[in-house]
Amino acid sequence: MKPNFIDKNLSALKKNPNTSIEFSPRPFSEEVEYFAAQNGQISLRCNGMLMHSAYDPQKEGEKFSEKVQSGAKVCLYGMGFGYHLRPILEKIGAEGSLLVIELNPYILSAALTLMDLSDVFEDSRFQLVFSEDEPSAAESIARSMQHLTENSNGTPDVLFHSPSFKCIPKYFPKLSNALEILLMERRFPAALGGIERQNYLTNKNVVHQTPGINALYKVHEGQSALLISAGPSLDNILPYLKPMQTQSLIACVDTALPILYQAGIAPDYIFTLDPQTENCKYLADLPHQKGALVFTPTAHPHTISNARSKKYVAIQNGHSLFKNDPLIDEKGVTQSGGSVSCFALDCLIQFGCRPILLCGQDCAFSGNRIYARNARQSLDAMDRLTSANVYGKAHELKAAKSKCIPVSDTQGRIALTNQNMYGYLRSIEDIVATHPEVEIFNFGSHGAKIDNTVNTLSIAEAATHAPKI
Repeated sequence: MKPNFIDKNLSALKKNPNTSIEFSPRPFSEEVEYFAAQNGQISLRCNGMLMHSAYDPQKEGEKFSEKVQSGAKVCLYGMGFGYHLRPILEKIGAEGSLLVIELNPYILSAALTLMDLSDVFEDSRFQLVFSEDEPSAAESIARSMQHLTENSNGTPDVLFHSPSFKCIPKYFPKLSNALEILLMERRFPAALGGIERQNYLTNKNVVHQTPGINALYKVHEGQSALLISAGPSLDNILPYLKPMQTQSLIACVDTALPILYQAGIAPDYIFTLDPQTENCKYLADLPHQKGALVFTPTAHPHTISNARSKKYVAIQNGHSLFKNDPLIDEKGVTQSGGSVSCFALDCLIQFGCRPILLCGQDCAFSGNRIYARNARQSLDAMDRLTSANVYGKAHELKAAKSKCIPVSDTQGRIALTNQNMYGYLRSIEDIVATHPEVEIFNFGSHGAKIDNTVNTLSIAEAATHAPKI
């Protein structure tokens, strides 16, 4: 006879002031199968996928939590049978918090029925989010994340119980995409941690000797700026940018630099953060290039050494290499995500630029392409693959095969993007939303609509909205 702890567990959840969910237990079905692991504990399969070890689920749960630090604020997707919950609570200690998100009602029903988790559910450090409605789930997650971080100086530790994550119901498409992007962002530093650490060791002397973006704080107060990226829309607007360089500050991401140079446009600032490729190696071939290079300490060393002009460094907020490092206050912090465009936009706002026009910022497969044509030629010549994107033909082939996400475009139609670009789009929108006092325009784009920006299709229209340009 199988155990039944459903009433005890639900009673414990009701006693927890942090958790308020409406949940109707599901009967066991073919979707969920429980069985005895080799050590005698109960293990679980969902749709044939093993949720926990078939040998020692408890030991596996303890291993899952081994990197959790004391006092951590943990956001975890995936409850499974809860073997990892008690070890996490033990590791975080009295000052920590644990937010668990579980959206599969069959997994949750099985756990509540077969496992006595009442002590976990009554713990004031614990919070559970469950909903069968996507808008409601999104609202609950946002509210719970805010509660998780409101009394914390740092960012929460985001963990994924991988088997549970793969069993998110299909009626959560937007949440699933958002969580997948978050998962990729968490995997990215882990995958490149060694490269970034080595780059910083190589760059360390330069970083310490180079002024930070703090030196540029509000130095361009009230000056209009063009931020030029290498998206497909750049092809159409490139001829109109040269006349604008006498009226506005010109900034570009590294991949757009060769295109601008060929068009006779001299940027004032070039931004780079890629730890793997040498996007700005072209600086060595541009003897008249006077634009200042703004870089992160983990950028490729050749990128930094090849720059013959002025340099400024910015520390990425929350980067593991710079926790509690005095360089943060000395040099200045950027809140940017993984995209160099986000990095550049955040810096230009700190420089005091008002308004800012985004150019070539598509974040979608505009014209079934990812990059401007001239960028494609430059990127195909690169020696290696970038960390955030795989450039050139290989990237376009890979991106075309990756999971596509429909978004609204600037013309009110549906455009397709992929998870990387969707993540960058949301990061740009977060920056824009954080700075409502800054007018930001999306110039000439036929790509994804960027919330809270004004889409402008002509110089005249841009001038109407932003007379300083």
